[in-house]
Amino acid sequence: MVIFGVTGDLARKKVMPAIYDLANRGLLPPSFSLVGFARRDWSTQDFGKVVYEAVKEHCRTPFREENWERLAEGFRFVPGAFDDDEAFARLAETLDKLDAERGTGGNHAFYLAIPPKSFPVVCDQLHKSGLARPQGERWSRVVIEKPFGHDLESAQALNQSVNAVFPEESVFRIDHYLGKETVRNILALRFANQLFDPIWNAHYVDHVQITMAEDIGLGGRAGYYDGIGAARDVIQNHLMQLLALTAMEEPVSFSPRALQAEKIKVLSATQLAEPLDETTSRGQYAAGGRAARRSSGCSTKRGSPRTRPPRRSRPSPSRWTPAAGRACRSTCEPENGWAAG
Repeated sequence: MVIFGVTGDLARKKVMPAIYDLANRGLLPPSFSLVGFARRDWSTQDFGKVVYEAVKEHCRTPFREENWERLAEGFRFVPGAFDDDEAFARLAETLDKLDAERGTGGNHAFYLAIPPKSFPVVCDQLHKSGLARPQGERWSRVVIEKPFGHDLESAQALNQSVNAVFPEESVFRIDHYLGKETVRNILALRFANQLFDPIWNAHYVDHVQITMAEDIGLGGRAGYYDGIGAARDVIQNHLMQLLALTAMEEPVSFSPRALQAEKIKVLSATQLAEPLDETTSRGQYAAGGRAARRSSGCSTKRGSPRTRPPRRSRPSPSRWTPAAGRACRSTCEPENGWAAG
């Protein structure tokens, strides 16, 4: 796996610790290798120290030195900028060596833990370096994190850029909420439970409230969050997924395509409750405490304009009409260090 954006919060707090947790649980093959790509003037040893610190701080399984050492044997680092042709040539050479030395078989996953504006240039470089379209039985896949653009038009443009290089079956758009155990259990709770299945419909349910209650603050994301806001950061992905899983009809099977089809039906039947200035409130991260740690508010965070007015909208009411039955109301509301504005 190649991670672009290894210096960012996403890679350090989520991706790297998750890779270690998989290795710790015996879910990665012995040949697994991890390549970091960034502009930093690091050696592979420097990269290993960064991953080590991230894993020690954020992993969710007990840290075992022997498992770590086995995983770290496959670490490599390639310095370079996204528009540097020579850097991507070095990346291709590094992957060829790993294929030969560790038996990775030419199968490569490229994890784009980077801003959406960088997706097109990275995909184009992967294409020019020959890494996007492997030969024979080998595969190359690209993993994309949110936010996927800032509106419909930009998301469609990003789709075109990515699909011009990678076929759709090789593109993985990640929403980590779908991996949470509670979220994964929603469908079983609904369709395999004789207590809930008969009454989980608009005839018996007046409305649904989906609250995202977290105690985390902005951390070092003030500059990012000021330009994105809660609607793009969590509502249009995490909370819409929860809405779809809560409201969808039972699929003909639990294959990805069947689940996707039912989710599309729900989202296509969903309407925002207008007028938004009356049905939503505006808020902003406020200073507060998290366990024994204090967290400053959005306007005091480094990288965030101090005079910026509240811009994040919550809650977001909507209404959907299922195939059978009356309309049902829902409310999606993030609550993680908010103060009304």
